[in-house]
Amino acid sequence: MVDGVWYGIIFASHVCMAKKSSSERGHEQPSNHPGEEDGTQNVGKQKTNVGDPDRKLDDAVQDLKNQLADKQKEADNYKDSMLRALADFENYKKRTQKDFFEVRNNAIAGILESLLPILDNFELGLAAADQHGSDKIVDGFKMIFASFKSLLAAHGVQEIFPLNEKFDMHFHECVRRVVDNGKENDTVISVDRKGYKLNDRLLRPAVVTVSYREEQSKESK
Repeated sequence: MVDGVWYGIIFASHVCMAKKSSSERGHEQPSNHPGEEDGTQNVGKQKTNVGDPDRKLDDAVQDLKNQLADKQKEADNYKDSMLRALADFENYKKRTQKDFFEVRNNAIAGILESLLPILDNFELGLAAADQHGSDKIVDGFKMIFASFKSLLAAHGVQEIFPLNEKFDMHFHECVRRVVDNGKENDTVISVDRKGYKLNDRLLRPAVVTVSYREEQSKESK
């Protein structure tokens, strides 16, 4: 009997709890369309989610464009540096070549200047032999002299023999002036010693005699 009472109490307790739970659910405000609010939010979220990938894609494209512009600028800087380096190298090569030829010409000029007196004596000896020597000896010396002059010419040596030319103080050295009314003033009427130049560089000026007209000389007095 006691067990039956306990069973009755337990059953009544379960019934009360069930009624209380049902009553609490009855006080809630049920939605006319279950899940409508959640559905609206989900639609909004779906719209947001749909827009985000495009925005992210645009941002990614813009970022790539910015990176490409930076790399292009960097490449232009490298190109400018390379062009400047090439220009500097070309200028250096030209300066080196110029210095080389200058040193070479200076060395050749020094040797040739020392040979010029020998050339003068050789020419004087040839002139004397032409007057008093045999034809075979003279011909032999002429061949040697011609070979020597050809060698000098091959190295850029040019003879200065300005007979009947206008006196040029840059290449001629006047040792005397002689009256000659048949020629213009400052005309070279005789060459006492030939001059020589190496390309455009003067090795030795020609020693000359220059004319002047007597009438003009008197008028100037």
